Amino acid sequence: MLADLRFALRTLIRRRTFFIIAVTTLALGIGAATSIFSVVDGVLFRPLPFQDPGKLVAVYQTYPHWRNEPILARSWENITLSIPEYRDWRAQQTSFTDVAVYNASSYVVRGEDGPELVPVYQTSASLLSVLRKAPVRGRDFLPGEDVPHGPKVALVSYETWLARYGGDSAVIGKAVQFETSAYEIVGVLPPKLSIRRGSGSPPQYWVPIQDSSDATQRTNHSYWALARLKAGVSADRAGLETARIINAGDRHSHGDRARVNALQIEQTREVRKPLLVLLVSVGLLLVIACVNVATLLVGEAASREQEMATRVALGAGRARLVRQLLTESLALAGLGALVGTALAYGGTRVLVALAPARIPGLEDVRTDLRVLGVALTAAAVTGLLFGLAPALALSRSGPASLVRSGAGQSARGRGRLQRTFVALQLALSVVLLVSAGLLSRSFVRLSSVDPGFQTDRLLVARMALPREIARDEARRVAYYREAIDRLASTPGIVAASGGTNIPLTGSNSSTTVEIEGLGATRDSSSREAQQRVVLPTYFATLGIPLRAGRGFTDEDRADANAVAIVSESMARRDWPTASPVGKRVRYRGAWRTVVGVVGDVRFRSLGADVEPTVYAPFAQVNQGLSLVVRTRDDPAELAPTVRAVLASVNRDVPIASLDAMPDLRARSFAEERYRTFLIVLFGVLAAVLAAVGMYGVTARAVSRRTREIGIRMALGASSQSVSTLIVAQTLAGVVVGVAVGATAALGAARVLAPFLFGVSTTDPETYVGTLALLGAVSILASWIPARRAGSVAPATVLRSE
Repeated sequence: MLADLRFALRTLIRRRTFFIIAVTTLALGIGAATSIFSVVDGVLFRPLPFQDPGKLVAVYQTYPHWRNEPILARSWENITLSIPEYRDWRAQQTSFTDVAVYNASSYVVRGEDGPELVPVYQTSASLLSVLRKAPVRGRDFLPGEDVPHGPKVALVSYETWLARYGGDSAVIGKAVQFETSAYEIVGVLPPKLSIRRGSGSPPQYWVPIQDSSDATQRTNHSYWALARLKAGVSADRAGLETARIINAGDRHSHGDRARVNALQIEQTREVRKPLLVLLVSVGLLLVIACVNVATLLVGEAASREQEMATRVALGAGRARLVRQLLTESLALAGLGALVGTALAYGGTRVLVALAPARIPGLEDVRTDLRVLGVALTAAAVTGLLFGLAPALALSRSGPASLVRSGAGQSARGRGRLQRTFVALQLALSVVLLVSAGLLSRSFVRLSSVDPGFQTDRLLVARMALPREIARDEARRVAYYREAIDRLASTPGIVAASGGTNIPLTGSNSSTTVEIEGLGATRDSSSREAQQRVVLPTYFATLGIPLRAGRGFTDEDRADANAVAIVSESMARRDWPTASPVGKRVRYRGAWRTVVGVVGDVRFRSLGADVEPTVYAPFAQVNQGLSLVVRTRDDPAELAPTVRAVLASVNRDVPIASLDAMPDLRARSFAEERYRTFLIVLFGVLAAVLAAVGMYGVTARAVSRRTREIGIRMALGASSQSVSTLIVAQTLAGVVVGVAVGATAALGAARVLAPFLFGVSTTDPETYVGTLALLGAVSILASWIPARRAGSVAPATVLRSE
């Protein structure tokens, strides 16, 4: 075997052009596949860092009756728990070893440098027990500490302990000042402890659930539930029991079962299918690379037939020849794997850097021994795949080949095998290119969607009002008034306003609105609608058009008639044959007169449907706002100025986020852009490999038929007719491959249907464009060597024969 390996390496090095092309092709295929597998492994397959992670489950209530409500349908099976529901569940359940709930929040930490907003988890005392984790310093929460008016205690994350407290073991017993309350630190959490991967910065502190208002509100579904299944208990049984317990304390009947799902699967639910699509796509690219090398190897067989025949004449058996040739293939695959692994290290880092931050588990993505094992396995399999057919073809060479001249039966057989490989390669390329074309056209449509407002030169500031301001209506109104006045008078700022749940920021709120006069003509007079509270200048600042009636004014005070504005989609839904202006809706406990209709806005994302929306004036529904600023130039450049202005209004109000709307818009379709970029890249590589394979097949065909070409030209054939003949014969396999690939692409496109926006899976422009591209590439790749053959002088060819 060592002798075979040494001979294989010498043989490959002598054929430098073939060697470089083959290794590069395999390196691209194996490197791309390994990089994508690294991401998929880190996100989907790598076990969570908890004891017995398969038993750790997320639990949600289900509201099946929401499935018929367009606004609520997306969340019907993802209803989180309230504190009363949790307490009933924990006291009565028998399916889990323990259960817990938690909520992600933000607290203002008072420090020497001013207030700082830090992420905090509000948790039940049982959360660490469910995770099977223990503090590395101090203790966990005690059972009596997660009750209303319980002791003010906190756990600090390991990373915050190092960064803020210098890793001081005396941190236990120290106090951290959260706004007006001091919390005693009783423990340090384990390193890198993360529950909600991909959801932003991990919490710096954990505090027990003690909010007295939450403790009594059964409808305040704000807490995610985690549990650990008992041995032998199925998720279905646990879901039935959980729903029975929760529904028993609720006068409204909901689903007959809760949804119980493994935590890792639940966290990757939104990205699982897209990542698997990428994995399959890069698998196709790897197969295309293998077929390409197999095609080149079959072409190389023509120059080695004499060698193989000589070996047979000297006594080598067929098995011996196959072993030698497979050794060469495996050596080629091994070298390709070495280069591919180097590419994978860099490629994985690039993929992680380009990936949207919302993908969970990116911090676990790395090219380790687990991934390298997959790369080596892929190399061994590909070496066997692309080496077996050429090895079997060459091993049939007999001693008669030593005296055979011209193109024999074996040469014609190898030509057919090459054309078969080309057809297979093109069929797979069509699948990738059609997928890339559909996703590209979908992305173009998505990125050009009108969100319903002007996103350019807009800046969004979200503040975290301290409790003393947030709970004092007069101070809250005064803060917003002064902040907007100062911002509006700042050079470079055109306008400033405020509202709740600014579009594309990820915040969302809906409510039930009662429509006056519809109870007698419809099944119900209540309708679900998005709800927003805005200042009078909100619509003008964002550029939301007024379609009918009037906007809010300073006259819409708290002591004036209650008013509302509705969106176009709400007007069409609830008043299809009449104008809504002058009609009344019941919202926020009061009957409000509709005074205007504004254009629809896409709140969630550009790809989401517009949703009926009701707006109320801030003066009549007073609550916390986000600020929006329209700038004269690039909003990102004015962000430091806006931050300074807000600090001058009240330095005790920290800014939770300050984002340019163009960035928020781009972030809303970041996952689509990432997916499209990768599949387009795979498609381009597939087209390049197809062109290389086509060129190699035609070049070998010309080399094999040199004598025939010379005779044809000596008998009067023109160079153009010879070139056309060779191209036409080569394109016969192209037609078959493209036809098979187009059929396969129609089936594969159905898998992409959930990821397409405004584009059909049978989009004719995509298919025609793909076929035209591959046709042009195939003709060009086969025409170049065919044209070179037609330019050879017949006398030169015949003299050499």
